Amino acid sequence: MTAPDVRPVVLAYDGSAEAENALREAVALFGHRPLIVASVWEPGLAMVTMMPPAGQPTMGYLPDPGEVAAIDRAQSGHAGDVAEAGARLARELGATAEALSMPDSASIAGTLIAIAEERDARAIVVGSRGLGGIKARVLGSTSRKLLHDTHRPVLVVRTPE
Repeated sequence: MTAPDVRPVVLAYDGSAEAENALREAVALFGHRPLIVASVWEPGLAMVTMMPPAGQPTMGYLPDPGEVAAIDRAQSGHAGDVAEAGARLARELGATAEALSMPDSASIAGTLIAIAEERDARAIVVGSRGLGGIKARVLGSTSRKLLHDTHRPVLVVRTPE
């Protein structure tokens, strides 16, 4: 007799209504498996958002490293809180869940795929905001990248409008 497959399921969770809907579906479909509730944060985002004052030259401008580090710490802490809130909700719904906060390595999809590979996940679950047309092309689509770049099953949960 073979042992049952109890590999975990990775759930992308950012605290949004779409992510909560995906979490609820993941518990309903995969509640017998451990859930890894993953929140991905972007280190260095402060570098992109911190611009010199208007009228100042942008060449050679470097944001204060201390400010960048403080923003990264705040983002990391927020991502940890979000992942823990998602894991807590999954446990309230009857699942076994672990919170995981990870810095973005190259893209959110790439980070989720790396987590799934490292943990030998059975599947990846992600909510979808349903961005269409130009917005999806400009902002990218995590669900589209997941579907394209991983060999693991991907469940994309659309939130009813």
